[in-house]
Amino acid sequence: MAGSSKIVDQSFAWYSSFYGTIKQMPINIALVIVSTIVFYKVVRLSRRLHRGQDPREPAKANGGQRKLPPLLKDFTIPELREYDGTREDGRILLAVNFNVYDVSRSMHYYGRGGVYPSYAGRDISRNLIHFSVESNESEEYDDLCDLSTSQMNTLREWDQQYKEKYPFVGKLLRPGEVHTNYDDEEDSE
Repeated sequence: MAGSSKIVDQSFAWYSSFYGTIKQMPINIALVIVSTIVFYKVVRLSRRLHRGQDPREPAKANGGQRKLPPLLKDFTIPELREYDGTREDGRILLAVNFNVYDVSRSMHYYGRGGVYPSYAGRDISRNLIHFSVESNESEEYDDLCDLSTSQMNTLREWDQQYKEKYPFVGKLLRPGEVHTNYDDEEDSE
């Protein structure tokens, strides 16, 4: 019996010392309240960022995600440029290794106030190889034929990461190349 009362006393030891500290210095009450509020705000902000919602926008009913219909289409460089997040639907596309991905759910990365806004609506293959955040303003198709084997391997790894994380939309087309009709592929499945 004496052993169990000793355990109970030890389990309440932290509580009584905490209470004693607050009782001796009332400013600690304010510090505890402020610390609790700050902790709550940080957790809430990190959850919003993790879900891809702009922290400056109010939370949306569907978990902060804007639902866009799936898009299956090939793009030329000028067509891809239109999907930089400024359209009415807010869709953001980018190309990696001739594959186009919908990165709209990562507005905190690719949106106007994001980390990589210069990537939106662009072919970012060379940016990823050279670890550059500079905007690719070229209007010409880049066939990447001058890349070394190690650079191509790096690009394939990046492509694989985007493929695992974001929906595939289509291919980046050379000038004069014909668009794929993805409606036929859906019908056959």
